[in-house]
Amino acid sequence: MTLKTPIVILTGYLGSGKTTLLRRLVDLSEQRLAILMNEFGELAVDARIVAGKNIQIAELEGGCVCCSLLGDFEAAVRELVETVAPDEIVVETTGLAEPDALIGDIQENLPDFPIDAVVTLIDADATLRFPSIGHTGRIQIESADLLLLNKIDLLSEEQRRHAREIVRAINPSPLLLETVRAQIDPALIFGRPLRKREARKSREADKEEAHWSPMESFELSLDKILDRDRFEKWVDQLPSQVYRAKGFVEFPEGVFLFNFVAGRFELTPFPERDRLGIVFIGEKIVTLRPMLEDQITSCAVFDRPAN
Repeated sequence: MTLKTPIVILTGYLGSGKTTLLRRLVDLSEQRLAILMNEFGELAVDARIVAGKNIQIAELEGGCVCCSLLGDFEAAVRELVETVAPDEIVVETTGLAEPDALIGDIQENLPDFPIDAVVTLIDADATLRFPSIGHTGRIQIESADLLLLNKIDLLSEEQRRHAREIVRAINPSPLLLETVRAQIDPALIFGRPLRKREARKSREADKEEAHWSPMESFELSLDKILDRDRFEKWVDQLPSQVYRAKGFVEFPEGVFLFNFVAGRFELTPFPERDRLGIVFIGEKIVTLRPMLEDQITSCAVFDRPAN
């Protein structure tokens, strides 16, 4: 089985900051991204546009592309992979869309395209001014693996607390980050090691940096073949500080891609792979490394044969 490109679903109500986050992902991600949206909007101004059967493609910086949907969604995803071979696909829903239908569509009709994460942006200021969140807004929050309470610089500390309470009453499970201009590290979305950020030169950039969550990451290499039942029980008991984990593990039945986000995890069969290991991302988790290493070693059934 050949693993297809992972998909991230980006959702949020009108004006929540989705375009700002998309620009940030393009600027900071070290991957080749394909951003699929209903129309180009602000992302692809002055870019060269190439029309296909189900998508229009506009080139962005750093090898990324922006793609507008012309035809059937499933056909567009497959055409996108065949045409530009991205490392990851980011699907931006419209502000009025309910992502649960899209999630179901991908799981049913594109089962070999794993969903890496569902990210929901929330306008913190609007949440207080219009606290009666409608059906669509509730579905967007309920579907999330990662919630970004954006524009918190517009609120007082007491107002921030109130906004958090409103969101948590709808969905208490996912990681909830407070952001200004959607300032988060792409690793939280894509499950790659946190990159070393370049030094900020401007005063405004320094101010934005202060809103980054204190996330840490580390990678555990694996040279063991694991018992799947023990491994899954271990994953179910991961400490709450571990928000994201991603990598490759081997069981007696073969190699699998492991994708964990906010308590949800999937194991997808993967072609034979030489190097195995898992990247862990979370809040102040480096001190957990020895414990996690001992625990995953206890899941081993025998050593992996040398190549």
